[in-house]
Amino acid sequence: MNINKKSVLVACVLAAMSTTTFAASSTSSTSSTTVTNHDTPTSTSTRVTRKQHTTTTSSSSVSTIERSSAKSSGVSVSVGAGRVADHVAVPILSTQHQPPAALKSIQAVIDNDNFIKLGQLATIKQKGKWGVVGTDGKILLEPQYLDIDPSLSADGTYYAYTKKTLEHINIDGSVISSGVDTYGDHDKDILARREMVKNLSNGDVKINSVSYPSDSYTAFSVKNKWGFVDASNKTVIEPQFKEVYTKFSEDRAFVKNTNGKTIAIDGSGNPLFEVPSNDVDEYKNGLAEYRRHISKFNLGGFLSMAVGIGLSSQGGIYYGDAWNPVYDGVKRGYINRSGNIVIDSKNDAVWPMTAYGTLVKNQGKLGFMNRKGNYIIQPGNYDAGEVDNINALLVLINKDNGNAGIFNLETGKQVTPFIYNSINFVSSTRIVATKGENKYLIDMQSGNVVFTTTKDMTIDVFGGSYTWVHKGSSDYQLIDDSGKVLFRDKDKMISKTTPFRHGYSAVKSNGKWGIMNANGEWVVQPMYDEVNVL
Repeated sequence: MNINKKSVLVACVLAAMSTTTFAASSTSSTSSTTVTNHDTPTSTSTRVTRKQHTTTTSSSSVSTIERSSAKSSGVSVSVGAGRVADHVAVPILSTQHQPPAALKSIQAVIDNDNFIKLGQLATIKQKGKWGVVGTDGKILLEPQYLDIDPSLSADGTYYAYTKKTLEHINIDGSVISSGVDTYGDHDKDILARREMVKNLSNGDVKINSVSYPSDSYTAFSVKNKWGFVDASNKTVIEPQFKEVYTKFSEDRAFVKNTNGKTIAIDGSGNPLFEVPSNDVDEYKNGLAEYRRHISKFNLGGFLSMAVGIGLSSQGGIYYGDAWNPVYDGVKRGYINRSGNIVIDSKNDAVWPMTAYGTLVKNQGKLGFMNRKGNYIIQPGNYDAGEVDNINALLVLINKDNGNAGIFNLETGKQVTPFIYNSINFVSSTRIVATKGENKYLIDMQSGNVVFTTTKDMTIDVFGGSYTWVHKGSSDYQLIDDSGKVLFRDKDKMISKTTPFRHGYSAVKSNGKWGIMNANGEWVVQPMYDEVNVL
């Protein structure tokens, strides 16, 4: 499915991993990082027209809480009774969920601190050229490359563009390889990242654990007729179809037959059922998306979740405010492996599928359907807020009073009443809730308020145990997940930050980027045009 998001491509999820393809700018906001892949084929068409193999691509809480007031920032820090105005906060989570397998696989990449262990801290840009700086703040690789991309394996090597070619280099600049072979190796790196993104957007629910030989088949054509070969290049389905719309997935492929109908076939080439539309995707965990009328290609929706990754203290992965399900305008529905319509595209709006189901709007009412097409949150006068896919939580806004509450996507039960002006997930165990003139950082497991500030302050998504609190582009403070203030920018030198990674954050001061640690100390002085923590 060819889709664009209002702000980022789904592949941008890898920005937070610091394995960005050719230097994503650290000038992005604290909640997400945008990645641009240069000089890389990016076709993601669902239609197969040639023989090919495609790949789409916080430490534990501290009991000590600082109680103080800082007039310069408008921040008041408090904890104790767990009260929000007249409401006593209650636990939202009984236990923290374990991330799905796909998230765990990406977590391994995020957790990988090999670069740090090797003394390599960040890629830096100066005067239009890229290099590498170490954990001691000293330059390890002089800025001299047009672009530089850390190896996905985090082995301390990089892919670097010169004026003439692409080189695979060591940290001392010595060349491991260059030219054609290097381009191929780097493409494999990129495809591996895209595969992780693909797994993320699929929700990774293993409804169908059976693997089918046909899932490895590849389409080929002879005299404008299409068939399939297996992994050994042996013809398994003779050329007979006018067109192939998807590759095989879960022993199903979508093709155009001799009568011009879009049908599903199995791994033996047997016709199974007619499909409601020829604009259809491959099966993902028992469901295939089809679309009737596409007016635009907007990522929006739940696929926008795959941005702004931060690492939780309990070892999970969290996405933050990018999980904002804005409907993308696509008239989609879903069918199961038998061809039965599970969610009909005739609804007013159907959001992209998640691990738990999807939002469905019909006759002006918004509800949440599970993957079997049953409502687990009955339609109501709601707008959609953010989603925590690890803990299966959804924020809904009651349009009658404009207040936000939280629902459990596994049970359909409301776990937080409609009492807050807004709710945002900022880690796998923390939410930020606004009520009246105050903004609260709440521990979802205890229900306690661990930090309080004014509503005009922003509490960013956590990276590990730490995050930034700020008022626009000033009044920055650094806090941990217990609400303790670790650093205040009393001199108002900070204008922008990025999420913490391995205990480090890129920080912009006086128009230049440097790096601070979790104590608010400069590790790399602000002197670079861009900085990306590895």
